[in-house]
Amino acid sequence: MQTSFITNWIPYKLSYTPQGWIVKWLDLADKRMILPFFDETIQVCRIKQRERSRLESMSTMDLAVDVSKDLPALEPSAFVFHVSRCGSTLLSQAFSAPEENIVVAEAPLLDEILRAREHQPDLSLSTLKTWFSTAVMLMGQQRNFKEQHYIIKLDSWHIHFYELLREWYPHTPFFFLYRKPDEVIASHDKRRGIHAVPGMVSPALLGIDDPAHFGGDFNRYTAQVLQQFYLKLQSILGLNHAYNCFFDYADGVQEMMASFSTFSGVVIKDEEQVHHRLKYHSKAAQEVFKPESFDNRERFFFQHTHDAYVQLRSLHTSTV
Repeated sequence: MQTSFITNWIPYKLSYTPQGWIVKWLDLADKRMILPFFDETIQVCRIKQRERSRLESMSTMDLAVDVSKDLPALEPSAFVFHVSRCGSTLLSQAFSAPEENIVVAEAPLLDEILRAREHQPDLSLSTLKTWFSTAVMLMGQQRNFKEQHYIIKLDSWHIHFYELLREWYPHTPFFFLYRKPDEVIASHDKRRGIHAVPGMVSPALLGIDDPAHFGGDFNRYTAQVLQQFYLKLQSILGLNHAYNCFFDYADGVQEMMASFSTFSGVVIKDEEQVHHRLKYHSKAAQEVFKPESFDNRERFFFQHTHDAYVQLRSLHTSTV
């Protein structure tokens, strides 16, 4: 068993500066990445880090690439894509509990790498691939040497990076989660993700109209974002790729866990542990889960988005 001097340290933020690209580092110490979102892990660890020193640990991406060489790390067992509010957080939380699993949920660094050309358009795809694979390796390092599986949950808009990610990971299982749009929009109406706020994610990436077009109607904006997600998923489904699997949240949470386990090869060793986690809210492990109520559902119904979902559902069920 060998360890590296970089053990427990991971890059967590990539920034474009006048001096070039700078990556910030985080000392995980003995903390496992089991919080619902990677942002939360960053916040907790940075507090501990600042207690020791006010200085930040930074480097170039070239250094990150160099130190990742020969690092004991796992290859991804699966990538989880999703349209948001469709069970992906619950899935990642359920599989993060066993020490055998590494789960990275919506790490900002991966998004910053995928979208780096928004800041530097001439950045080569080969550079992006090197940076992304380096970040994946560093976050997937074996720290207790019990780890066997490595799950990465992406941000919802990373559906639009499918071709690039599939080129980089041709044989890795990609698990796609989706849900009825009115239920997704209703959830965002209570607490919005950044892609449900006009202007927070590039409209060119999302394939939608300029945010000003929506006149402050956040739900109509979210409906168009979702419509493009469903259309993209339709095109991906049409590829019939052997390492792609689709699941509709409407088919049940227990069934979702079983489907993911069977497809990815990440075995559920302790079913009681998973069942226990499912009793609690995906984003708040101490809060008992209560099914959402969707009053005034017509407020969240948008015909074109609904039609795109129905078409996706129809294509999906016809292939099962």
